[in-house]
Amino acid sequence: MVPGVAHDDDRDRVGTALALRAFGVALALLAGGLHLVLSFVDLIPGETTTVPAFAAMGLGFLGCAAILALRRADLYILVPVYAGLLVFAYAATRGQYPIEPIGLTSKAAEVGLALVTVALMVRPARTVR
Repeated sequence: MVPGVAHDDDRDRVGTALALRAFGVALALLAGGLHLVLSFVDLIPGETTTVPAFAAMGLGFLGCAAILALRRADLYILVPVYAGLLVFAYAATRGQYPIEPIGLTSKAAEVGLALVTVALMVRPARTVR
């Protein structure tokens, strides 16, 4: 742990915090994995996904997983903002692109990730001295 940095120490409701964080990591890995796969293979008819942007989105979700796994409470705010922006971008582009199961699965994982992270954020964090 880094001195002077807020960390999620799991001291209150240990099982709940650990389970939430593990679920958040799993959701981030799901969303990241889907984006990385889509960056290599066009699986969505009518939408080109084999572009660097999809790889970058996937890497962003791997970063979200790392933030949760490393219990960096000072960076938790980045996770729901990132996930929320990508859900918004998906919704805003559905007029020109199809709505499909892969996208809906990814967006469900992203919404869940944002909610889990907000739940972790409302818990008190300790600063390591």
